[in-house]
Amino acid sequence: MNSPTKLEINDQMVFFSSSEHMEELQDKCIDIIITSPPYNRGKHYSIDENDENAYNDAIPEQEYLSFLSRVWKECYRVASESAVFFLNIGDSANDQGISEKVALSAASVGWIRIQDIIWVKSIHGRGHYTPSGNSRRFNNTWEHIFLFVKNKRKYKLDTKAVGIPYADKSNIGRYGKEDLRDPGNVFHIEYEKTTGNIIKKGHDAPFPIGLPYMCIKAVPNSKTILDPFLGTGTTLAASFCLGKKGFGYEKYPRIDLILQTIQHGSDYRPKPMILIPHYEITIKKLVEMLEKTTPKLLADSKKSLLEFEITLDTLKKLGIQSVLVTQLESYQKSNKLS
Repeated sequence: MNSPTKLEINDQMVFFSSSEHMEELQDKCIDIIITSPPYNRGKHYSIDENDENAYNDAIPEQEYLSFLSRVWKECYRVASESAVFFLNIGDSANDQGISEKVALSAASVGWIRIQDIIWVKSIHGRGHYTPSGNSRRFNNTWEHIFLFVKNKRKYKLDTKAVGIPYADKSNIGRYGKEDLRDPGNVFHIEYEKTTGNIIKKGHDAPFPIGLPYMCIKAVPNSKTILDPFLGTGTTLAASFCLGKKGFGYEKYPRIDLILQTIQHGSDYRPKPMILIPHYEITIKKLVEMLEKTTPKLLADSKKSLLEFEITLDTLKKLGIQSVLVTQLESYQKSNKLS
């Protein structure tokens, strides 16, 4: 029985072939490209039928960069004039600087580099990364997301579509009417789950759905998404979740895993954003509550009123359902705090 050559599910099309030749796609038909290429450091990428038939992720560097350049050239062909390209890659202990070479390989075929976004996978113990346990270096807790465009004059971003609330609420009105600001070029996106059993999953380095979800939301009026190195299918899961038409290429697919990933795309809900200063305020106010007898004393000035509301909002976002939260809500309602 012959293996399938493509898969279509939930308006997402996956081609089980190399993205060096994306013959199925017309010129200028893609609005957003999001991908993380093989890192060329011995990661494990295999197919369903035969685990021995796996991608060689340890080829000579120049051969690796030439291969990527061919893919980036095809991406450039299928990209619309307003297309935005998010390229995720990180360094390791043995290949510091390879990410910069990969970025240069994209620029060499015509992509225009706009900026480097830093994807923080873990901060102060919150999140996930693989600890090295050695005495030669610090662990890598972040990776690059290089932002490229095809035409500098025609692309647009809507940074507030993935914005964050102000830590200092006095800024509301100063820079806009909403409690919303540009998140900046440092994204803290945690893994929903760790990678688990590598052989079972067939992919050693999937990125979390929050990464493509955020990238897609940041590009207004986009309709079509492409991932030339689809892996587990996370990009198309985000595409499905946001109602876009998605295309992916994967030469070494775990088809059941791709199906499962895309199907569960509609289940994804980004976690509510809680700013670190708001965590600090909440801890401070909870400590005060242990020392005072009534919530009223927590809201006896404009500053303490604001802190009271931040505390209540943080507890709700954390999903805490308790007598304490009920009492605070009741106090807020009875005193018409807003």
